[in-house]
Amino acid sequence: MNKKLLSAVVAASLLAPAAAFANPNWEFYGRAHLSVDWLDDGQEDGLNVNSNSSRIGFKANHELTEGLKAIMQVEQEVRYENGAGSWASRDSFIGLQGDFGMLRLGFFDTPLKIVRGQVDMFGDQIGDGRNLTRLRDGYSGGDYDFDTRFRNGIHYQTPKFGNVHVDVHYSTNTDSGITTDNDNDAISIAATYSTSALYLAGAYEVKNETSSDALRFGAKYTAGPFTIAGLAQFATIKDSTLVADQDVTTWGLGGSYALNDKLTLKGQYYWLSADGSDRDANMAVVGLDYRIARPFRLMFAYAATSNDDLARYSMARGGHGAQLAPAAPGENPQGFSVGFRYDF
Repeated sequence: MNKKLLSAVVAASLLAPAAAFANPNWEFYGRAHLSVDWLDDGQEDGLNVNSNSSRIGFKANHELTEGLKAIMQVEQEVRYENGAGSWASRDSFIGLQGDFGMLRLGFFDTPLKIVRGQVDMFGDQIGDGRNLTRLRDGYSGGDYDFDTRFRNGIHYQTPKFGNVHVDVHYSTNTDSGITTDNDNDAISIAATYSTSALYLAGAYEVKNETSSDALRFGAKYTAGPFTIAGLAQFATIKDSTLVADQDVTTWGLGGSYALNDKLTLKGQYYWLSADGSDRDANMAVVGLDYRIARPFRLMFAYAATSNDDLARYSMARGGHGAQLAPAAPGENPQGFSVGFRYDF
C-alpha cells in the first residue's frame, strides 16, 4: 500500500466517529447536575456535594422503509462528585418505531415510573416524590420499589389515538441473571392522555415474585405561568421482612409559578398513610429555579420529612445523589440544597 493510500485510510478511520456524530440521525446528549447540600438525618447533620442523576447518552435512528425506523439508545449515570459511573445504567434499548407504534427491548423506565416523573416538581433534587412512592421504610428487597427500571424489558407503545396512547411493559426477569421459570417477572401498563396544557395518566404494576402491586394516577395542568400537579398511589406490599401484607397509600400535590422567563417558584407536599399504627409520613418541599440561559439553571430547594414513631422515610433518597436515611425510626430528616444544572 503506497503512502498516499495509507494516509487516506488512516484519515478516514480517524474521521469516521466525527462523521457519524455529524449525521443528524445520531445524538450525543447529557445533563450535569451537582449541588451543595446541608443534610440532617434527625440526629446529626453535615455538608455534602452530590450528583443528582447526572448522565450522558447516545441515541440513534435509521429509516428502514417509509414509516418504519430502527431506534437505539445507551445512557449512563455519571457521578461528577466522585469520579464514577456505570455504563448503560440508565435507559438503554434497541427497537422499532413506526405507524404501528413503538417496540423496544432493554433496560428502561416503566410506565408506572414515568407517571411520577411527569408530575414531580422536584425530580432529581431533595424532596423528589420517590422518597415516599418507593416505600423504602425497612421493607426488604426491590420488590417494593415502584419507581425502578425493568431489567430484561419488552415494551410496546401504541400509536396515538387522538391524544391517548397505551404502554405495556413486561420483564421476563427483574433480576440480572437468566431464568428458566420466570418467577421474577413483572408487568407495568399505563394509559396516557396528553395535550400541550393537560396531562392525565393511570398506571398499574405488579411484581410477580410476591404479587406486590401498585396503582398510580397522575395529573398536571398548565395555564400561563401556573402549573399544578397531583399524584395518587395505592400499593400493597406482601411478604416483606417488616410486614406480611400491608396497604400503603401515597398522595402528592405540587405547583409552580413562573415569575418571568428566568425565575420559577415551586413547591410540593406528599403524604403517606400505611396500615397499622405509627407508620405514616409526610414531606414538604419549596424551591426556586433560576434559568440563567436555556440550558443552564441555578436551583434552590428546602425539604423536610416528618415521620411517625415507626416510620423511616427521608427527603434525600429517591433520585438524589446521596442516599440519606433517617438516623432511626421517628426521626425527621431535612435538608437545604443549592445546585447547578446544565443540559446538553
